[in-house]
Amino acid sequence: MNNPRIIHIDGGSAEYWRERKQAFRLIQEAEMAAQRLTDAPMYLHGGYDEDGDVIAIENLGPHDDMEEAIRAVEADATAVSILVAQRCTRIGEYSIAAVIREIGTD
Repeated sequence: MNNPRIIHIDGGSAEYWRERKQAFRLIQEAEMAAQRLTDAPMYLHGGYDEDGDVIAIENLGPHDDMEEAIRAVEADATAVSILVAQRCTRIGEYSIAAVIREIGTD
């Protein structure tokens, strides 16, 4: 038998709206990080070596930013509940494990 969690919501409280605003901000930041990831170059110019050849540096910053954004979303219960309600299990190419787990328990 499922053990349903009873959640009491006071839609008029300042705390409720503060949590919602924070959750939507985290989701938006993850969506923006996903967009930056698709637009970012794979390599950066790292200067020249002694032969005059370009030193290519892998551009890992956008990947790190995206992983950090996904972790922030997964750590916020309100953001997870919003994504569960929308049945949104991915942002960009990244799966959101917390949402997948919640949807799987329905």
